[in-house]
Amino acid sequence: MKVPVDWLTDFTGLDGVTEDRLAERLTMAGLEVEEIEEVAGRRVLVTKVTPNRGDWMSVAGTAREAAAALRLPFKSLPVGRSEGAGEVGTIASVDVRRPDWCPRFNIRAIRNIKQGPSPAFMQARLTAAGMRPLGIVVDITNYVMLELGQPLHAYDAAKIPGGEFVVRAAKPGETIRTLDGNERVLTPEMLVIADRTRPIGIAGIMGGGDTEVTEETTTVLLEAAHFDAGVIRRGSKSLGLTTEASYRFERYVDPALTLIAQDRACELFEKYAGATVLNGTIDTNPGAAQTIEVSLRPERANALLGESLRADEMVQALERLQIVPASPGSLAFTVPSFRPDVTREIDLIEEIGRMIGYENLPETLPAIRGEGGKDLPEGAFDSRLRRILIGQGLTEVFTHSLGAETEFDDPAIIAQRVRIRSALSAELSTLRQSLTPNLLAVAALNLRQRQPEVRIFEIGKTYLTSGPGQYSEPRRVAGLLAGGGADYLAIKGIVEALLESLHAGPVRFETAARHAMHPGRTASVILDGRIAGYVAEVDPDLVKSSLDVPSGVGRVAVFDLDVDQLVGAARIGNQEIYAPPPRYPALTRDLSMVFDGGVEYGRIEQAVRDSAGELLESLSLLSVYTGEKVARGKKSVAVRLVLRAASRTLTDVDADAVLSDVQRSLVDSLSGEQRAG
Repeated sequence: MKVPVDWLTDFTGLDGVTEDRLAERLTMAGLEVEEIEEVAGRRVLVTKVTPNRGDWMSVAGTAREAAAALRLPFKSLPVGRSEGAGEVGTIASVDVRRPDWCPRFNIRAIRNIKQGPSPAFMQARLTAAGMRPLGIVVDITNYVMLELGQPLHAYDAAKIPGGEFVVRAAKPGETIRTLDGNERVLTPEMLVIADRTRPIGIAGIMGGGDTEVTEETTTVLLEAAHFDAGVIRRGSKSLGLTTEASYRFERYVDPALTLIAQDRACELFEKYAGATVLNGTIDTNPGAAQTIEVSLRPERANALLGESLRADEMVQALERLQIVPASPGSLAFTVPSFRPDVTREIDLIEEIGRMIGYENLPETLPAIRGEGGKDLPEGAFDSRLRRILIGQGLTEVFTHSLGAETEFDDPAIIAQRVRIRSALSAELSTLRQSLTPNLLAVAALNLRQRQPEVRIFEIGKTYLTSGPGQYSEPRRVAGLLAGGGADYLAIKGIVEALLESLHAGPVRFETAARHAMHPGRTASVILDGRIAGYVAEVDPDLVKSSLDVPSGVGRVAVFDLDVDQLVGAARIGNQEIYAPPPRYPALTRDLSMVFDGGVEYGRIEQAVRDSAGELLESLSLLSVYTGEKVARGKKSVAVRLVLRAASRTLTDVDADAVLSDVQRSLVDSLSGEQRAG
């Protein structure tokens, strides 16, 4: 918001306070002053208002904050008073059909308006605040909105049959021509101000062109209302229409301001437009502005702030913000209606910290060091995964849960995507279904920065929906290799080492087809007979077309595993165990056999393990050969068996017997042939 400094002095004295000092104190209190501009000789603060502080969207609200931060007196706003409908009730009426969307709706009537330009001081202040002067009626309503924070709207009374206002939800397909000249289609999720037959304004957003004030207007019906912030935000996003009014209503406007703002506008109409204000006000809910009480424990405040403040110092800090004790000596505080963000004790403590000045609070270390959830089973297991993967040379990354759809998303589960309503951008429109697209984006960024090699992983939640209100958050661990010899075997080796470290098994890898992955270098990871994830090389065509990485990067390989399934498959819990070195020596036997080219290595490995029995300590692949020394369509697979007994030294006879059993099993189950030569 743009706040002319001289306008602030209508509410608080700033004698001796430089603009830089004012900007510094406001910023340290939370109302960031982004810059100080000069407009037509006036100094203007450009402030950044946070979504929870709608009261800062006004000169008065900014002055109140400045007075509190600088310990200066503040000229409190008057109390608006409703004296019944009076004369206004004879020419206008209001029917609020959605009081949950419109808790308060007020109408005043102003006659004999002399059209013309607004006074010079008003035009200058409007211009400095970033608004264009348009004429006395519009300028007064805009001036009051900027000054007090309450949007107002003036209707030409002659254009509203019987002066009847109906506040209701829009009808399906209903349209309205707004003040900007555009025809807009409305939906039942939007709130409208209507007359007997048609909408004459989109509540809290923009008025209708058919009831617009013109140079011929002499009588206006002046609206001041309080609308539900969520309804206005929804309507504004749906229409793609943001206005000064909607920007304020989305952040909450104090219901008590409706009468105050109308009184102020009527004063200006009488003074500068020669108008006559009819007595009375139509007020649909005089009790809309309510306060609450929140209690404070000084010892709790000091514990959180790291201070040793007295209770009376805390009271004084809160009183500067017009948060006052409910009764003398009480530590229960009445929170004014313009501060809906203060509802709990912790909010009071934050306000005390702001008034003391966070820069003045002592710097202390936490009493204990958090363990990041490691005391919970899930956190402990994640820490174990993290330790294993870092030990294999991978670096952990943290990516955003929000993202956009990508070419790497799995079409099989696209219908289960969780979509964000009223997303701020396409890049933040959905929740991730997989960690892999994010890892690919991280890798692409690093590769474009000329990193020769990327080895990363992430542990986190993914999000799925099976219908309205039905959501799940599967935990996944995913990794990626790019550059430096990355390929299917390298990523498979990382997964094998991970599962071995977790003592998870039995495990096998089965050839599979998966969207966006290399059709011949993708395998499902089978744990305890269930698919726990996959390892794969990314489709090289997609690497070139979608990742925008430099040429010559080579292969990109990934894995993605279900963490909860890993927890169930791990044979040993989070406790690390010590295994003493074996007492007896091992015997090694190499075996080379020929198989059909379509026989997967996983099946060969499983057959070897099943037939070798308990003497098999480890099994490793030595080579796969498909050259001229084997028949077309065949492949030679060489493996190494390490055999050991726990209670004795094995003999060659023992080893040869195991090897014979293995060969027989491979011949019988997989039609293996002993390789000649």
